[in-house]
Amino acid sequence: MVQSEHSPLLTPVDRDAMQDPSTDLPGFVANQIEQQDHLLDIEQGRAYGSTTKSSISSENEREDAGGATVAGCGSAEFYLPSSRILIIMFSMFLGIFLAALDGTIVSTLLTHIGSEFNSLDKASWIATSYLLSSSTCQPLYGKLSDRLGRKPLLVFSNAVFAIGCLICGLSNSIWAVVAGRFISGIGGCGLTSLATMIMSDLVPLRDRAVYQGLCNFVFGLGTASGGLVGAYFRDWRLAFILQCPISVLSGILIVVYLELPPRASASNKDCWSARLRRLDWAGATSLIAFLFLFMLTSSMGGSSVAYGSRLFAAMCAATLVFGAVFVYVELRVAADPVLPVTFLRDRSVLGSSLANWFCMMSMMTTNFYLPVYWSSVLGMKATDVGKRAMPSFFSVAFGSLGAGLYMKRTGKYYYFLLAFCVLAIAGQVQIVLITPQMPVWRQYLLQVVPGFGVSVLITVTLLAMIAAVPHEHHAATTSISYAFRSTGATLGVSVGAAVFRSSLTSLLDAKVMRFASDGHSERELRGIIASAARSSDWVHRSAPPFVRATLLECYHFASRATFKFCLTTMVLAGVSCSIIKEHKLHTSIKRGS
Repeated sequence: MVQSEHSPLLTPVDRDAMQDPSTDLPGFVANQIEQQDHLLDIEQGRAYGSTTKSSISSENEREDAGGATVAGCGSAEFYLPSSRILIIMFSMFLGIFLAALDGTIVSTLLTHIGSEFNSLDKASWIATSYLLSSSTCQPLYGKLSDRLGRKPLLVFSNAVFAIGCLICGLSNSIWAVVAGRFISGIGGCGLTSLATMIMSDLVPLRDRAVYQGLCNFVFGLGTASGGLVGAYFRDWRLAFILQCPISVLSGILIVVYLELPPRASASNKDCWSARLRRLDWAGATSLIAFLFLFMLTSSMGGSSVAYGSRLFAAMCAATLVFGAVFVYVELRVAADPVLPVTFLRDRSVLGSSLANWFCMMSMMTTNFYLPVYWSSVLGMKATDVGKRAMPSFFSVAFGSLGAGLYMKRTGKYYYFLLAFCVLAIAGQVQIVLITPQMPVWRQYLLQVVPGFGVSVLITVTLLAMIAAVPHEHHAATTSISYAFRSTGATLGVSVGAAVFRSSLTSLLDAKVMRFASDGHSERELRGIIASAARSSDWVHRSAPPFVRATLLECYHFASRATFKFCLTTMVLAGVSCSIIKEHKLHTSIKRGS
């Protein structure tokens, strides 16, 4: 006898109906029924009935044809053909490429923009504003996308990024450009972080390693292309405006082609106002305030604001207060934390987060001060400095892709990760041992070895983090990763700058003042020290011949002191990686928590 589709015998057990009214807990018989119901869930996936041959053959046909079958809600299966997945990935890669391109294209345009508005002293705010907004907003996208949906937020990110670029292109003042960059940062950070989260929804962890490698490859390509594209455009406005149609194209492709599996969360049935009410507003507000003050304090400390000033002390105190408020809210108050800091109790999440933090300190500081070494000690022009940076971008890109392919093939990553941590440390040692007499071919390859190590570390630690938590928390865990990366990068450059300045000042005082015994007045030597500390160009063009070699030697050893800081943080990144626990990289989206 064939049961009706609506037969009560085939209806899942209502857990609320099994409650004992006296205790509001399940009774003995109810417990037995619930256990039987749970066993049926496991064996049949809520498909009350036998699996037909047609359904099995249909599944096999889908796998043979290519594509992805993802578990949806209940018994529904969500299927996307491989061609559609490729279009989705292409649209997200466009956004990632733009975000990376935009980050480096500005570095070549700062002087032109500042000169046009006669505000060269304020040009650094063009880069700082983007860093502030992107670093502050990036950790919020995880929980927001869980509540509001990945697709709407990715479309929003493309739109905001395009609007920011358009404002920059049409600006009539330096502060309008700064405002446009701030807006672009809000969208740009979403382009990268949301793409990572969407991959977790569409692709199994084992395959996701390859896609993450491709993401980093595209990001590296965009980073490497930024300087060349910026140099190509004589009109800096055009460099911003031409990014708008590409961002719009990415948004249109997302609207048309992106489809994600339905989630079991009941919040998807609620209206937007209900979803917004359930957001952790206290946590989000305190996190924004903490990150904004942290980035601002790190960026301005020692340059715009003196370290010993009351203003700097007040900024540090405010940062600590908002940080403490955020941690308290997330641990004690929030029902659904915007950034689940409790996950840091897991050694894989903690180790990966610290590894990202220390690694970004090392990498960003090296990327900033190695060009300083080339230009200040060896007197290279900007084009020669850029050429020496190019190989590292491609080593980062190919290292990420290679790591993804390795994890897809083996499903392992722990010892692979440790091996490349050693490689990154060895590469950083080579940078510490840099000399002005280094052969040109070694100058080009100097960042290649640490680039491979860093790219593998960044790729593997992200996979290790999301493999350690249930699938429904992947987006929030990804946000933790990006929060540690952004704060590590900013703090690293700030500490590196402090090390460089203090080392240079002490070296100049110690070495230049020795010439007082040769008949040079103290006033003359103090003037030389002040000029040399302000500008390396002055050292090459205007410094007295008798002291020029000494000044270059001071820049050499000050740079090496900064590189030693980079080596220390890279070693700490390797130590952090050692506490990670290896988890299984599943080959299917449909898996247990």
